[in-house]
Amino acid sequence: MTHFKGYRGFGAVVIAMGLFATAYAAPPDAIDLAKAKQQIAEQKAERDLAAVLAAADQQARFNRPKAVEILKTAKQDLQFAQIGEAARTRLTNAIDQKLAAFEGRPVANPNPGVKLDPKGPEAIAAQKLANEKAVAEFKDVVAGLKTVQAAQNAGKSAEANAEIARLTKLYPSNPSVDALNRKDGIKTRLDDAIAFTVVQRDRWNAVQKGIMESSLPAVRDMEFPKDWVEKSERRLKANTQQLSAKEKKIIEALDKPLNINFRDRPFEEALQDLSNMLDQPLLLDKKSIEDLGLDLKKGSSLQANGLSGRTVLRSVLAAQGLTFVVKDETIQVVTVERARSILTTRVYYLGDLVRGVGPFSDLRWGPVANAQQAQANADTLVAMIRKSIDPLSWNGETGGPGSVTFHYPSMSIIVRASAEVHYTLGRSFK
Repeated sequence: MTHFKGYRGFGAVVIAMGLFATAYAAPPDAIDLAKAKQQIAEQKAERDLAAVLAAADQQARFNRPKAVEILKTAKQDLQFAQIGEAARTRLTNAIDQKLAAFEGRPVANPNPGVKLDPKGPEAIAAQKLANEKAVAEFKDVVAGLKTVQAAQNAGKSAEANAEIARLTKLYPSNPSVDALNRKDGIKTRLDDAIAFTVVQRDRWNAVQKGIMESSLPAVRDMEFPKDWVEKSERRLKANTQQLSAKEKKIIEALDKPLNINFRDRPFEEALQDLSNMLDQPLLLDKKSIEDLGLDLKKGSSLQANGLSGRTVLRSVLAAQGLTFVVKDETIQVVTVERARSILTTRVYYLGDLVRGVGPFSDLRWGPVANAQQAQANADTLVAMIRKSIDPLSWNGETGGPGSVTFHYPSMSIIVRASAEVHYTLGRSFK
């Protein structure tokens, strides 16, 4: 019994020492742990990509554009995956090869480890080969469509179906051939295929023309497209604010320079003097006066030499929390809040002024750089408008009611302002 007790005590000591060693064991190496996590992530990415490729192949049998969309989405998601660059490159190349097969084009660089010079002989030869292959495919598809159409008109359905099968086998990703394999009637399918061929031809010619133009050096600092004058004329015609003869007379009066020297001039008398100088009546909105609780006898001071009547009038009114708008062929004095509710919103197309022009277009700088340049051009124009056309009428630093915003998708500025500001803005574009 004594020996047995001693054995139990020794075992307890061994167990305790094992627990102690386990509790104070060194933590796993951080680098090894990161490598293990990355390896697991790469394995998961490969499994997911295999599933995506299988789904794209299945989808391509019925809807090739949808299959292309699936692959492009997977390619975008792959850029954010927590995997190594080697695995990312390998998986991305697999997607690119599948996309090239669906879109009927060769892989730009089948060897990802070698970066081809776009102006080198290899790249030029590859581009030439791709062009020759595309031209040959286009000619064969056009000839095949004519054969199908002739067979259909002659009532030879078997011959038409045989030609369709041949085109499908040779060019499975061609949109015109894809249209022939839909479930509609053969007449509808043939019309769709011919329409696709026409679109393909026009776009191919446009792309080739753009490539040729991009290889030409610019002969001037800035080159405009041939139809730029016509586009500008359309823009000016659409952006010109049509005013009545009386409204134009009001605008001319507001543009006239004035010299004034008001020193504690009663507000109502100062407005009467300005009305006489402008030769235009100033209508005071009674509700605006009541809302602000203005005292028309309160003194107003302003000294100006050679400033436009518009600037002088706004300065005098701004000191009292008022502004003016041209409405119903009159100059109406109202509060800023009231002015915001009676402004007019117009859209001015400026695409021919802000979008990148010249022979290089997107082929030189790319869509991202061109978009940034167009946005910078638009910002410059907006800043110029706010500073040169009735500066006190815009929101922001001056606290005016008007606003001007650039809308990139339509290449237009959205302006909310009074009629006289719109008229002045339309004249400025000329």
